[in-house]
Amino acid sequence: MRPERLAALQPSRFSASRSLVRHMVRNRWTITRERFDLDERGNGVAVYRVATHAGTLSFVAYSSEPRFVERTPRIIGQSWDMVGALLEGEADAARVELTGAELPKLYAGRAAPGTLVWCRSNRSLRAFGHTVEALAAGRAPDLGVLRQAGYLMRNTGLDANGTFGTRTFLSYGSAHPLAAPYHAQMLTAYLMREFAADLCEHLARAASPRAARLDPAIRRHLGLGNGSALGLVLFIANHPRMVHQWLRLREDALAEARRLAPAPGDPAYGTLVDLLEREIVYREQDPMRYNVFPDGRRVAAELREVRDLAAELRDRGTVRGRASATPFEELRTAVAGTVTPETEETLGSLLLELLPDGAEDALERLIVDERLVGDPGMTTGELSALLRGTYAWAHDMPLADRSRRTRVWYKSRAAEEPRSGPREQFPGGFDLSCDIPGDVRRLTRLLAGYPPGTRVGRVLFDHPEERAAVERLQALREQPYALPRMDMLDLDFVPVHIIRLANAAFYGLDRTKDFLNRTLRGLIFQGAPSREELAGADPRGWWHPAEPALSGSEK
Repeated sequence: MRPERLAALQPSRFSASRSLVRHMVRNRWTITRERFDLDERGNGVAVYRVATHAGTLSFVAYSSEPRFVERTPRIIGQSWDMVGALLEGEADAARVELTGAELPKLYAGRAAPGTLVWCRSNRSLRAFGHTVEALAAGRAPDLGVLRQAGYLMRNTGLDANGTFGTRTFLSYGSAHPLAAPYHAQMLTAYLMREFAADLCEHLARAASPRAARLDPAIRRHLGLGNGSALGLVLFIANHPRMVHQWLRLREDALAEARRLAPAPGDPAYGTLVDLLEREIVYREQDPMRYNVFPDGRRVAAELREVRDLAAELRDRGTVRGRASATPFEELRTAVAGTVTPETEETLGSLLLELLPDGAEDALERLIVDERLVGDPGMTTGELSALLRGTYAWAHDMPLADRSRRTRVWYKSRAAEEPRSGPREQFPGGFDLSCDIPGDVRRLTRLLAGYPPGTRVGRVLFDHPEERAAVERLQALREQPYALPRMDMLDLDFVPVHIIRLANAAFYGLDRTKDFLNRTLRGLIFQGAPSREELAGADPRGWWHPAEPALSGSEK
C-alpha cells in the first residue's frame, strides 16, 4: 500500500476501459452514426446511437473549430473543440437543443433529464492537423508524427454521478447496461475517440474530393488522450471503500491466477509467452520519456528475462530448473525482487488474462456503500488497541519533521480546481487533506488521557473536532486496502504515484507520463476496436498493440 508500489500497478482486465470493451463485445453492442451535421470547418452537431443488450444510449457531440482563447487542458478552461453528452434513450431534438445550450456554461449549466455524462475535449493540434492534411492529399498520415501524441483529441473532462445534474451512479440499478463503476465515463471516452477519427475524415473530404479514409489499423492504434492532476489524490482519499474493493478484487483474482496449475502442454503456457512477447514490443515502441516511472526500454529488457522463464515453463515445465505444483506462482517468485515493480506488476496483469472468461463479472463487487459510520460505544481501550494494531503502519512509517509537513490541499474559489501547496501560501482556507498518520498518532496521545473503559462517545463529546478521524478509522478497520500509506502533508510527497494508481490500475490508461510530479498524461483505448469492428472483435487481445505496419509510412 505504499504510494510508489501502488503506482506500479498496471492496467488489467479489471480496469474500467478494458472491462467495458469486453462488456460491449460480449453483449454484441452496435454503435451507429445517426447524424453528422458539420460544416467544412468542423462546426456542428453529431449524434451516435448505442444499441446495448439492455436499451439504447446516445452520444451527442457539439464540435467547433479551435478558438485559442482560454484554451487549456485544465478544468478551468472555457474553450473546447468538442463538448458532448451521453444520454439515456434516443437523442430527441429537445434534449439535443437543451444540452447544446447548457454544456458550454459548464459550472453554470444544468444537464438535461436522462444525462449520464458531460465531456469536453480538444484536438491535438499537430497530430490532428497532420492527419487531416495527409488524408486530404490522399495518403495515410505519417506514423512518426502520430507516435509522439498517440491521439487525435484529448479528453479534458468527464463529469458524471450527479455533477451538473447528471444522473447519480447508484440510481442506475443492476440491470443498467453501464452498471459497472466508470463504464459510463469510459463509454463516453470511447465515443469521443470515434468522433475524433470521424471528424478528421470529414474535414479531409471537405478539403478535397479525393481524400483518403483513415486506415483501420491506424484508427485502431490511436487512443484518446487524457490528462489528470491533483484531484485524483483527493478522489483516492475520499473514496476509501471503493479503493479497498478495487484492490481486493484485483488481489483475489491474482491469487486465483497464481494458484492455476494447468497440465503439461496446456495452451495457457503458450498464451502467457505470447502475451509477454506482445508486451515487450509495446514497451520497446513506447516513445515516452518518463521522470518518475521506469522507461519503456528498461521494462522491455526485464520482460525478456521473464519471457525466457515463461518459455522454459512452457517447454520443460520448470522455472530455472525447478518444478512446482503451482507453476505460475513459481514464475512470479523467481521474478520478484530481481526486476522493477513495474515489470512485476506487468506479469501480474498478464497472469490475470489466464483466468476463465467471465472473471470480470465480479466487477459488481465494486458497488459499495461509502458512508463511514463510527461506533461511539467502543471503549478507548479498544480504539487504542485498534490504532496500535490495524494502524500500526501509521506509527511505524517515518514522517518528516514539522517544518516539512506543511502541505495543504484545497480547491480554488474560481473553478473548484484541486490544488496543493505550502501552508503559508494558503492562509485561512479550508484544508481538504486526509492525514491518516497524523490522525492515528494524535488520537493515540489523546486516548492515553482517558481510562481504558471510557466510551469513545465521551471522548468525542469532549473533542468533537475528532469525530471525522475516529469514524474513518473505525469504519475502515477491516478493509486493509482502503488507505494508501502516504503522508499527504509532506512537502516531498509525490502526487503522481497516487494519480497513476487511479489512471492506470482503475481506469486502464496506458503510457502514463508524469509532469512535475503532479500531472499525468496517458492514452485511453489505444488499440481498441473501432465501432465498425465491435461485432467481430477479440475482447481479450486488443490492448497494447504493436504499431501498424503500413507500406509507405515511416516506422
